[in-house]
Amino acid sequence: MNKNFLYSKPSIIGVLDSDNDEFNDIASWLFDDSPELMRKKFREDSLDELVTEIIDIFRGGNPNFQELAGLFGMVKIEEGQQVGVKIWKVRNIERPAGDLNKIEMHIDDQSLIINKLYLYIDESSDLQKIKQKLKFDRESYQDISGGLIFSEKGFSIIIIKEPEVHFVKEVSG
Repeated sequence: MNKNFLYSKPSIIGVLDSDNDEFNDIASWLFDDSPELMRKKFREDSLDELVTEIIDIFRGGNPNFQELAGLFGMVKIEEGQQVGVKIWKVRNIERPAGDLNKIEMHIDDQSLIINKLYLYIDESSDLQKIKQKLKFDRESYQDISGGLIFSEKGFSIIIIKEPEVHFVKEVSG
């Protein structure tokens, strides 16, 4: 599967960039179904396989945050800002297992590189299975309360168990 589309330069709204034509030519749109195959993989893989795939993507280079967000389906994105950091919160993730509640990307304002990727997994998800998969693949990680951190080459992937939020409608009477 061709993952080159993941490493294209992010597009900035209102700025035309003719240097970014290598991944946006019409032939790649017509004949390369890699983006759709990756979306299917992100939707259907087990959570531990998904984490391993995301680590491999980061090892391959600095993924385009827009392309990476799109792999999770027709998502809802909220954009925030801190000093020097753009924050993308990805919600409504298309995973039938319902094991991934949201994703948060911390993106350097200047380079547009993802420095931290937070995966908020459902409280019922098997974090131990993810740890076993990482150990099997000889990956090192740091345990934190209710999650783990995988860090390498200037990026971190943080997995946090998050309780499911239920909204209760108040009835006045």
